[in-house]
Amino acid sequence: MSAKRLMQFSRLLVFGLMALFLIVPSSATAIEFVSFGTGSPAGTYYFLGAGFASMINNNVPGVRVAAESTAASVENSRLMIRGEMEMGLACMGTLAGLKKQGMDVDKIRLVAVGHTSDVHWIVRNESSIQSVADLKGKTVAVGPAGSATLNIVSKKHLNTGWGLTLEDFSPKYLSFSEVTRGLRDETIDAGLIFAGAPLASVMELARDIPVRVLEIKPDEIAKLRSAYSNVVPLTIPAGTYNGIDQDIHTYCCPQMWLCRTDLSEDLVYNMIKAVYDHPEEKNAIHPMAKMYNPQNAFRGAPGVPVGFHPGAIKYYKEKGIWDKRAELYE
Repeated sequence: MSAKRLMQFSRLLVFGLMALFLIVPSSATAIEFVSFGTGSPAGTYYFLGAGFASMINNNVPGVRVAAESTAASVENSRLMIRGEMEMGLACMGTLAGLKKQGMDVDKIRLVAVGHTSDVHWIVRNESSIQSVADLKGKTVAVGPAGSATLNIVSKKHLNTGWGLTLEDFSPKYLSFSEVTRGLRDETIDAGLIFAGAPLASVMELARDIPVRVLEIKPDEIAKLRSAYSNVVPLTIPAGTYNGIDQDIHTYCCPQMWLCRTDLSEDLVYNMIKAVYDHPEEKNAIHPMAKMYNPQNAFRGAPGVPVGFHPGAIKYYKEKGIWDKRAELYE
């Protein structure tokens, strides 16, 4: 082939490829990718986020949601504010804290309020630690950096309820799975897991070794509630975890399903509809998934420094509850 004909062929090939790229994207670009921030693979956030992502992918054409394992609440919120994540779960109180730090939380909107994260301060059964106050001087897993476990419970709640700071013991910034491993290996004296009971990781740990979950006394909860309105007393029933045959009195905080403000109304509407309009499939994800329903969607919302996304509002109006939301705040 002559050089001239070779150049003509090359040009035809280039133009052909350009035309192909101009034609093909009509279907390829129809796919909208959404990153859904969750938490530790051993925690409730991950099970819920992965389950919701699967339901959306199966029921909303043109959308692909990927559940991302993260350090949970604070990291998810920061990533959404920075535009690096579209959607995620976070503990109520997270956005208020970030707003105080000067972050632009207006880039985030509520989709729903759903499950609770339950405080599990866990020790080996033979441990001398009998109450949260006894953590002083011990080696304690306080949650990973960027998590509500660390930033809300270990920092704020410990100080308000018991006058403890991270300087009063040796803190270890461990994920939920690392907490259970640390208790097994006796490399920590106590560990905090802040997630919805029953927790598979704690159930497995309790089958392997005898453990206790520390009781939180009514006066300690009252002290926390005086400073944090989202703290709710909780009883984990006897028998939830192997070897723990008495009710565990502790507390919990509601969790938020959040998204970026700039997501389209139709996208958010279709995603929440895909999850909430298939209750049997949703509730099979995890015991805590049952708490994601329209009646729970507004609990504690007045204390959140952002409003609901228009797509979520459209869904709640369709269900006839948007105008009744004040009745569902508690």
